[in-house]
Amino acid sequence: FKQHGADTIDTPVFELTTLLRGKYGENAKLIYELQDPIDDDGNNEKLALRYDLTVPFARYISQNKISAMKRYQIGKVYRRDNPKMTRGRYREFYQCDFDIAGCYDPMIPDAECIKIIVEILDKLALGQYKIYINHRKLLDAMFTVCGVPDKLFRSLSSTVDKLDKLPWDVVRNEMINEKGLSPEVVDRISRYVHMHGNVNLIDQLRNDPQLSSNKLAIQALNDLDLLFRYLTLF
Repeated sequence: FKQHGADTIDTPVFELTTLLRGKYGENAKLIYELQDPIDDDGNNEKLALRYDLTVPFARYISQNKISAMKRYQIGKVYRRDNPKMTRGRYREFYQCDFDIAGCYDPMIPDAECIKIIVEILDKLALGQYKIYINHRKLLDAMFTVCGVPDKLFRSLSSTVDKLDKLPWDVVRNEMINEKGLSPEVVDRISRYVHMHGNVNLIDQLRNDPQLSSNKLAIQALNDLDLLFRYLTLF
């Protein structure tokens, strides 16, 4: 991290609940809130254990009026979750963050972050590995062409994230019975979320009849194409 010009910052484990609320969508229910402490003046402060390392960093640069910064931090985060070690779910675990704050040309910070990941994994000599790259705008475009109402985008994003730990049948059931989507819409989503590949997948998606007519999808695919061009230069 230091080779890429980053400083380390140790943000507090406690944060005001008001800071964390509204930042994590459906996952806000996993914020580890504490019993209301009373300060020396008799006022109640609603506090919570940090959910991740990113939001506290955003608060730090906002409070200190920092316009540009690279930072890294390794620290514990907390979730009010049902622990299941076999599925990688814990109430307390470590996260490692590298963040770039500021205004830059599109996709350059993203390419640098991926470059750092590659450098770290190569130095650890863990063997072969895969890095999965996604784009939120591409996900939103996929939801649009599949017929998902806009109001469900964020909630459904959390459901799609579960595919890392749960089989498709379980995720599909949640989309239908909990999110209220029709089986036809969910089957359209299935076609996209099961698509994997290398950089050639960008051209495949560009030739998709539905995505090729969606402005958000075109923008996302252009971003990804630019990202991979930068990665060849780093």
